[in-house]
Amino acid sequence: MDSASPIVLNNVSKVYRLYDKPTDRLKEAVFPFGNNRYHKQFSALSGITFEVGKGETIGIVGKNGSGKSTLLKLITGVLTATSGSIAVAGRISAILELGAGFNQEYTGIENIFLNGTILGYSRDEIENRLDDIIAFADIGDFIYQPVKTYSSGMFSRLAFAVAINVDPDILIVDEALAVGDVKFQTKCFNRFKALKDKGVTILFVGHDIFSVRSFCDKAMWLHEGELLRYGDTLSVTAEYMQFMNQDSQQSSDKHDDLTKNASIEALEAEVEIPFDAINRWGSNIGLIRTGLIRGIKSELSNVLISGERARVTVGFHIPPDIDTSILHIAFSIKNTLGIDVLVSTTYENESFRLERRNGLVEVNFEFDNYLNQGDYILVVALEDRTNPVTEYFDYVEGAQYFKIVTKKKAYGVLNIPVVQYLNANGEK
Repeated sequence: MDSASPIVLNNVSKVYRLYDKPTDRLKEAVFPFGNNRYHKQFSALSGITFEVGKGETIGIVGKNGSGKSTLLKLITGVLTATSGSIAVAGRISAILELGAGFNQEYTGIENIFLNGTILGYSRDEIENRLDDIIAFADIGDFIYQPVKTYSSGMFSRLAFAVAINVDPDILIVDEALAVGDVKFQTKCFNRFKALKDKGVTILFVGHDIFSVRSFCDKAMWLHEGELLRYGDTLSVTAEYMQFMNQDSQQSSDKHDDLTKNASIEALEAEVEIPFDAINRWGSNIGLIRTGLIRGIKSELSNVLISGERARVTVGFHIPPDIDTSILHIAFSIKNTLGIDVLVSTTYENESFRLERRNGLVEVNFEFDNYLNQGDYILVVALEDRTNPVTEYFDYVEGAQYFKIVTKKKAYGVLNIPVVQYLNANGEK
C-alpha cells in the first residue's frame, strides 16, 4: 500500500463480548483463567482492508448494523481494533454521534472553543474562525444559550459548523446528521465541495444514493461487518441498490409464485437481444427483450441531438400469470454519476391500458430531448406500484449507452427553451 495515503487499514477486525447479565462480566473478570466463558462474541467488523488516497471522497453505504459507525470510530480512534492495523495521517474532524464532544451545560460559544481545543487548535486559532462558525450554524441568539436547550436540528447545525470550518486534513461525516432546511443542506454540500477542492480527504456515510453518486469519487459497501465492494462509485452503488431491491422483494411473498412459474423458462428459450448492463434484477428477469433510445429524425444509433424529438422503445413479453393491471413500463435516463435526470412511467398515465398479447409487446415514449451534451445511460423496467415501495419484475440499468450533442455550447443539465423579453412600462 502507498505509505502516503492518509488512511490505510490492513486486515482490521473488531469483536465485542456480549454478556447476558452484568454479573457474568464480573465472574469472567474475577476468574479470567477458568474454563467457563460467560460471553458470546459478536464480530462487528472482519478483515477490513483498504486505503484512501489524499484528497479522495469516499462514500460508505450499507444497511443498518453493517458496521459503518464502528469503522468510522476505529479510524477516528474512538474505538480500538481487536486485530489488524490502522494508519491515519493528518488532523481529523468528525461528526459521529449527535452531541459527541459537547457539554450540555455549556453555551454554543463555549462548546465551539471546547471542540476546537479537542481538535488541537489554540484559542487564537479558534477565535479567528469563530465568526465563520457562528454564521454557518445560523442559529441566532441561541448561540449564547446552553446547548441543552437546543433542538436536535440546532444541535446538528452547530456540530456541522464546527466540524467543517476548522480546516481538517480528514473530514468524516455521517449524512444522517445533515438535518435542517434546504438552505442549510446546500451550505453543507457547498462547503464539502470547497474542502474537497482544497485536497481534504472525506469519508461520507451515505443513506441517499443520489448524494453518494453526485459527491463521491469512490464508494465502499459494508455488509454484516465485511467489505463487499470498494471502487467505482457507480458500480458499487448499483450493486448495492440491486441487493437492497432483491432483499426487499424476498421479504415479500407477493411474487413468490411468479418466480417459480415455468413461463419464464419458456421465454428464456427464445432469442434475446443481449444487454451490456451495469446491473439487472427483478422477480422475473428476462421479460425485457429490447430497450432502445433513438432520435426520431436521426439515423445515428447512439447519438442524439439536443432539442430534437426522441423515442424510447421498450420491448417485452407478458407471462400469462402476471396481471396486466399492475404491470407498468418505465424508463429513466441517468448521467455518468448514476443520477436520474429524466424518468417516465406508464403508472403516471391513467389512460394507458396494457393489452395482453402473444409475442413481443412494445411500448414507446416520445419526448422533446432538452438534455445537454454528455454521456448518458438508458434504464428500462417493468414495475409494480401496488405497494409503497416499487417492486420490479425486470430492471435493466444499462440497456443502452448513448451521447447527446448540442449545436452550440450550452450550460446546465437541461437546455430548455426559455422565452425572453424586455418588460417596458409594465407591458410585454
